[in-house]
Amino acid sequence: MVVKNPKFVISAVCPAQYPDSDLLEIAFAGRSNVGKSSLINALVGRKRLAYSGSTQGMTRQINFYNLDNEIHFVDLPGYGYASVSKDQKALWQGLLRHI
Repeated sequence: MVVKNPKFVISAVCPAQYPDSDLLEIAFAGRSNVGKSSLINALVGRKRLAYSGSTQGMTRQINFYNLDNEIHFVDLPGYGYASVSKDQKALWQGLLRHI
């Protein structure tokens, strides 16, 4: 698949903010600092579509990217090494139940 027009859609912090769309969604999940955002950038051929930080746990919301109005890539917060509170991790788990 050649992606011609990848676009950032939204950083959602609650299910009400998820895009209302019938597009197929592919979610990228995994531990913090394994390269989920870097993989998204590589797949769409852009260096800075998805933010990739030098420290783990930089993705703190659920980020949606529209690829040519055909598919959504969904970048999920990392788990494991992210330096956030247990309450924040619990919030992320709740968000993921609605995807």
